[in-house]
Amino acid sequence: MRWYILQALLHKEAARHMANRGGIALAILLVAAAVLLSVFAPPEATAEGTNVVGGVHHCYIEYDRVTPLIRHLRANVPPEWKSQIVFRELARAEMIDGVIVYPTGTGALQIRQPRAVDSPTGRDVVHVAIWHPDGEPTALAAYEQWLWREMRRAYDELARQKLPEAPLPALPEFDADNRWLVLETHQRFQEQVEALRAATHPDVPPIVPDLAIDRKGLGGKVLDFRAAIATGMVVFALYFACVYLLPTLSCEERERGVLLAQALSPASPTELLFAKFLFYPALGLSLAATLAGIYKPDVLSSLFFWLALFAVGGGFLGIGMTIAALAKTQRAAFLGGMCYLLSVSMVLLICATNNIPFVSNLAVEYHGPRILHAAMSQTVDHTHWLHLIAALWLASVWLVAAGWIFRRRGWQ
Repeated sequence: MRWYILQALLHKEAARHMANRGGIALAILLVAAAVLLSVFAPPEATAEGTNVVGGVHHCYIEYDRVTPLIRHLRANVPPEWKSQIVFRELARAEMIDGVIVYPTGTGALQIRQPRAVDSPTGRDVVHVAIWHPDGEPTALAAYEQWLWREMRRAYDELARQKLPEAPLPALPEFDADNRWLVLETHQRFQEQVEALRAATHPDVPPIVPDLAIDRKGLGGKVLDFRAAIATGMVVFALYFACVYLLPTLSCEERERGVLLAQALSPASPTELLFAKFLFYPALGLSLAATLAGIYKPDVLSSLFFWLALFAVGGGFLGIGMTIAALAKTQRAAFLGGMCYLLSVSMVLLICATNNIPFVSNLAVEYHGPRILHAAMSQTVDHTHWLHLIAALWLASVWLVAAGWIFRRRGWQ
């Protein structure tokens, strides 16, 4: 292995990529996307604020008139929802043919409060209409919980102001799971049955038992959506460098006779292959590490992250070199990479949806995103080390196979 020949081959690869404006533009776009992800979705944002209601990013609180309830709701919007909850009068809502129209990705809680003179019971009425996206009745669940909780607080404050001497019941213990609604309803039913039992059948023991609710999460962790996006960009950077650029540009060299000229030069086949094994992973790893560092700088000091990056990069390098050796033209190399990606994606999806065991373990794409996401979200456990070992083994198999196929067919 002669360094001056490797240096010349690496310089040749770098010069070709500097002239590839499309690749440079895509790399810049990936970096810009990572910066936007880091800036506009900061880590301080809580899970409740960033993943409130899935696809609903804004909730309108619409009202027909300003009342103490509306003023209370305005004053008690959670800090993380300040930009997501929008108050507006119903008269200012956008209408088409008398129907209020909402933008995609939004919902509304309409609060109409007819006065007592318009009510058959002689009381003021609070009419709440929940307008959720079509087919997603639970999309506004988090906003609904907030509304019911704050309504209870608002009217409790109003009652204590107007009835200062009355022995009003204490407020329930509000919780994030909204258990207080169920517990209070059960207690009300329990008191009604107990009063009837004591009045009619005092010899019968209490009928309705006490209720205790204990809500627990599943053993698995909730998916970190921001880390998942960053992981996707890191995986794409490695795939772009090793499975797209490597086969396409190698086939371009074959079509133009550059590869044959290199074979006739003093450079040995091993040196030519080793130069590609050095350049393309370095390109993909550099871009991937840059994206990960922008998202979370601390990840660059993680040994597991670098091992995962090398494992996935090595696997993609072997896949890309195999495609480069089997494809004859640039078009065939591009289609080969896309067909491989589509085929593996379909197999992984079928295995996941039908609980087919073992098959998924044979794909680098199965282990790679898991170990990279664990590193990016800093949730590494012993199972991720097993995935890392499997990814390293598969990468070794792909690299050995790619080297053997390239030496036999890569020059043809």
